[in-house]
Amino acid sequence: MPNTYMNACPVARAAHLIGDEWILLILRELFKRSHKFDELQKATTAATNILTNRLKRMMEAGIVIKLPYQERPVRYKYRLTEAGLALLPLALEMMRYGENWLPCALPSPLVIRHIDCGQIT
Repeated sequence: MPNTYMNACPVARAAHLIGDEWILLILRELFKRSHKFDELQKATTAATNILTNRLKRMMEAGIVIKLPYQERPVRYKYRLTEAGLALLPLALEMMRYGENWLPCALPSPLVIRHIDCGQIT
């Protein structure tokens, strides 16, 4: 971000990182507890190079960490950091906005279930 104003503006800084459609879809899946590369790829339909690039950006920004879950061959899972988890309210608001203001003829594939009581919210 070369523009000094853009660097000073928190909205611009956040939009520069998470204003990317693929990053938002990856976040959606991480919030839904998909953590492995192949799970993220299948759910987002991102090409391998796109998913690799976006996960790298997310790791560089400190919102995702990469942890090994298998040794031979080495395989990794991706977990949200505290900074990544802090994006949940934004993701929920985007979901609500899309439901309310960008109608679709198909039923929404996303529902929010309260973990403690099991009810749809």
